[in-house]
Amino acid sequence: METEYFFEVKRQLVHLILGVCITLGVYVLEPLAGKLIVLPLILSVVVMLALPRIGRELRIHNHLLFHFERPKDIQHFPYRGAIFYCLGITPAILLLDINTACAIIAVLSIGDSTSTIVGRRYGRHKIGHKSLEGFLAFIFFSFFGAVVFLPDSRVKAAMLALLGGLTELSNIRHNHPLVDDNLLVPVALTLVVLLTQTPPFM
Repeated sequence: METEYFFEVKRQLVHLILGVCITLGVYVLEPLAGKLIVLPLILSVVVMLALPRIGRELRIHNHLLFHFERPKDIQHFPYRGAIFYCLGITPAILLLDINTACAIIAVLSIGDSTSTIVGRRYGRHKIGHKSLEGFLAFIFFSFFGAVVFLPDSRVKAAMLALLGGLTELSNIRHNHPLVDDNLLVPVALTLVVLLTQTPPFM
């Protein structure tokens, strides 16, 4: 059990670090590249879909699978989380202002990782295969990530963190979740922002 926990912690820490780097990269480069900033994300998806078919003998491919992929994903859908992550954050980058988009990416990257780490270790009050403790960790830590990009709108940052946590918590089917959290959370938050923002002509 401890081995499984530490394996998951390792995965989530990598997810967290890469997520923060992607968030900062989008924030810095989007003013220069515009919406073309999504092209590396789409290219990454293509590469990750192709690797299991053409890269079985590649050392880096096998290293990534062995150290960072869950056994069920290695068998059925390698790089599942990373693929859905790239696809999930793309609509936010294309459709929203850069600060809100990066706040959503931060909510996903920080909230999803910390909720898993805290929930697996300290989760006592179970909700499906998730926990109340993990849910609260999602909201708490992701708020601080979102507010970095929304310093003048802490209420908006808090709402994104809360809605992100609720969205992740709602996806409680363990073996076959309805939608991967990495896709569901950012797409849901993007839709909420689009539906609640004031049209420019009003």
